[in-house]
Amino acid sequence: MTTNAKPVSLVRLDELPPRVCAVVRSVTTDDEDTQRLKTLGVCVGRRLELVRAGNPLILKIFGSRLGLSAELAARVTVEVCQPGHCAMREENCA
Repeated sequence: MTTNAKPVSLVRLDELPPRVCAVVRSVTTDDEDTQRLKTLGVCVGRRLELVRAGNPLILKIFGSRLGLSAELAARVTVEVCQPGHCAMREENCA
């Protein structure tokens, strides 16, 4: 039996190439920073796009843009969406 499943590509948010869509898969930081990220919309299951790399990097979430320090972005792991297939799942910030 063969499958056409594509390998999952996980990267740190600060390593995501510009103009690439990805879905947040994990956040590894203290409770205060985790809550701050959630308030900004950066949480597990959330789809985002890196608009500009750097420090701060610029993200697009829900049609809005926000700046995020590269240090904090390095603590967020994302799954890169493949062409024709978005990794988005029905998950929300809790």
